[in-house]
Amino acid sequence: MTALAGCQSGPSQEPATSTDSTQTSDEETETTEGTTSAGGTLQMMASGSIQTLDPINAKGSGAGYDQYGRSLMEFRNGLYPPEAALAEDYSMSDDGLTYTFQLKQGVTFHDGSEFTAHDVVYSWERLAGSENSRNRDDIIGETMTIEHEKDAARTAPEDEETLADYVPGSLAVEAVDDHTFRFTLASPFQYALYQIAGGAFAVLPENAVGDVEGYDGQYTYNEFFSTANGGPKYAGLGPYQVDSWTKGDQITLTAFEDYYGETPNLDGVTYTVVSSGNTRLQRFKNRNADILESMPTASFNPDNVSIAETKGNRSVGTYTFDDGTEVNYGEIPALRTEYLVFNTLEVPLPVRRAFAYAMNQHEIAENVYKGNAKAGYHITPPAPYPTFEEGVSGTETYDRHAESGYQSNTAFGADGYPYGYGETRLDDARAVMADADYGENNRFSLTATTISGNSAYASVFTRLQAKLRSAYIDISIEEAEFGTIISRAISGDMQVFALGDGMEYPGPQNFLRFLYGDSPSGQFTRWGAEGSYYTEEYRQTAMQAWEENYAADDATQQSKNEAFQTVEEMNWASVQELPTVHPTSQRFWHDYVDVEMYGVMENQTFTDATLSR
Repeated sequence: MTALAGCQSGPSQEPATSTDSTQTSDEETETTEGTTSAGGTLQMMASGSIQTLDPINAKGSGAGYDQYGRSLMEFRNGLYPPEAALAEDYSMSDDGLTYTFQLKQGVTFHDGSEFTAHDVVYSWERLAGSENSRNRDDIIGETMTIEHEKDAARTAPEDEETLADYVPGSLAVEAVDDHTFRFTLASPFQYALYQIAGGAFAVLPENAVGDVEGYDGQYTYNEFFSTANGGPKYAGLGPYQVDSWTKGDQITLTAFEDYYGETPNLDGVTYTVVSSGNTRLQRFKNRNADILESMPTASFNPDNVSIAETKGNRSVGTYTFDDGTEVNYGEIPALRTEYLVFNTLEVPLPVRRAFAYAMNQHEIAENVYKGNAKAGYHITPPAPYPTFEEGVSGTETYDRHAESGYQSNTAFGADGYPYGYGETRLDDARAVMADADYGENNRFSLTATTISGNSAYASVFTRLQAKLRSAYIDISIEEAEFGTIISRAISGDMQVFALGDGMEYPGPQNFLRFLYGDSPSGQFTRWGAEGSYYTEEYRQTAMQAWEENYAADDATQQSKNEAFQTVEEMNWASVQELPTVHPTSQRFWHDYVDVEMYGVMENQTFTDATLSR
């Protein structure tokens, strides 16, 4: 989700449509006069309304989440593999199913209560069973699945099992004693430790709210997570605690003096909601914000970047604005894909294919993203793309498959990306529409929805709008804030919208679990749902590959990779999701801020950061 650290759950913050009193105009000129002192408050910006403090309800990592939330594992400074956070030590059984964690002792929540294994059990039960959970797929879904029971009679229709069929209390999680926690998987999953490092697995005090069977709740839901009755009463385990929070305004965090780890150097961190990308840029240039996490693509000039050092895939140096002002700069290729999502209940396959023919991903990468992205032809990013030959990297396999069909599994992918690699093919767009009886006197109209304030997404739709007019497609473009888009995607009332997704772990199944055709009513694309525009042959091909090559008991890495490739090719055939680019993440910060550039997972806690204003 745009400008976020992967799709890990936590408070959701995205570009918003609202404007509030804390925001300034694009012409903001005042500067913040600072003094040199120990501590200080780091001034950050959130690009949209901070929707929720509930880790199981959020989509996207969100403003400040890494500062006040903690899971058993963490990606320290965004680097993987994950390291122990709340765990002192851990072990895995020989069959790869059971994980046992020895938890840190003497750890306290922000409300002063002691952290125990019972808190972990409660928090994970909420993730699996609470009606407020929007991330059940992370714990009882198609990839990492903790052993549990389901009762299909719990939901309708009875002939389609869903994640909501989970039987509360049946999750195979156990507090062996106060400081020993254990869980058991239904089948081995190589990225289990990565998955539980995500924000959705953040630990809250046992019985904080009673939204899952077996717990009455000390507070009402809104009292704990929102502003009801003097709230939020939220208590986490991070180095900063929530001091105050207003959804459309800002969240203020202060250092937690009883934090179990290294005490933060800063006094606090404040995230102010600033919807406009141009305003965020101006606030940063005027030193009213200390760090800028991304620059509007229209304002970024790659010629102004000077890279001084590269560590692995992280590069750091300086960026010089046109007025001569120089700031620190960092960049890293993101494990992320930007794409268009089609609601197949609303948009027929010929229209979806016309979009694909009209799109030129190379042009978008160069002209919209200023070369700061890689053209996207698969949903899986290049680095973790499935590879089949020893010595051939994922990135090389990605490129060769898109260009020429290297290692293709189906006839549809035999010659590479079928809609034009690095080219626009409007003749084919018109032809596929004409074959479906569309024409000048029978045009197709649809509305494309883009995230407010995201100039790149808007530019992609604007370019397609101009091109597709000649292919008998009329596009209206609307904006909505990120939280609204996710809610509407869940309810299925949009036709096509732009989105971005970051990986919770570097495995193709992270993304492809949503594309192989199972449980269509629960997916944004609705592909395969009754009344949707889908081809049964494609769906059966994808489902068979997943069930027999990925999910089978005797599955090997080779067979899993074949399943991933087949699902990618069936997405080419069905155009459920149309990839645009794989972006590079950027950070800009002033000289008086001492902060490290994050790693590929992009998570970072500001415990080591210092200010010298």
